[in-house]
Amino acid sequence: MLLEYNPTQGKVADDRAYKTRQPLPPLNRWVQSYWELTVPKGQFRYHGVPDNCVDWIINLDCFDDNFLIPPFLSSTLFHIDGPSAFFGIRFQILGHNGLISVPLGEWSEAGSVKTEDLLPADIVYSVFEVINNAKSFDKRCNSLSAVILSAITFANVDPRLARYTRYCYENISSNLDLSDSQSSEFGVSARQLRRLAKQHLGLLPKDFGKVLRFQSALKAMNAPQNNSFYLDYYYDQPHFVREFKRFSGVTPTQFRKMSVLYKQCSSE
Repeated sequence: MLLEYNPTQGKVADDRAYKTRQPLPPLNRWVQSYWELTVPKGQFRYHGVPDNCVDWIINLDCFDDNFLIPPFLSSTLFHIDGPSAFFGIRFQILGHNGLISVPLGEWSEAGSVKTEDLLPADIVYSVFEVINNAKSFDKRCNSLSAVILSAITFANVDPRLARYTRYCYENISSNLDLSDSQSSEFGVSARQLRRLAKQHLGLLPKDFGKVLRFQSALKAMNAPQNNSFYLDYYYDQPHFVREFKRFSGVTPTQFRKMSVLYKQCSSE
């Protein structure tokens, strides 16, 4: 199942410090993007926001420091001592199932998990070889695409869950109806849908839909000459600001102006 979903994590002031690249078909069914973050000398923070995706994050200076981040619901601050560099594999929604057989709900509560605890050792070692030998972002992306594509399996997605996620995607600008009546169109009760979503998406159904809406508004916010974009997704501006702050930790105006990678103040 492939949704045309391209989440964002905000801007980094130095364009050279953050690179992204989307894989070519057919790998884009499972991997949404590769990214690389380069942090200069000093103590920094990275301000992450929810996007419903699983990320595999690798410390380019120490491969033992590589871990999986499940979807989350509020802004997350990562403390980073520079100089350092990180490479990330951001999976499509449910795309991680192509490599990880353990259901997301069984490990998402941990916040982050060592990759070796969930992925086969041979895949982890193959990725290590690529990271160790490829000396540029583009070469890493190309080599990793070959490794991942050779290891990916077609995991069966529960058709009821597939119908629900597509419903969310296609009704992103409306108030999602997750009543028993609507859930029956997915082939489940509202209670069964909550259990399915928590087990395979790592979030409750309403939260998953709200993050999709937040991400859509976040992208629209950066479009030029569109000051009332929030009306496409929210009842009014107070509703938009309140929910935006819930997920990002700051107001829309603050987020638009900030760099998500910033130097930590001595007082923090």
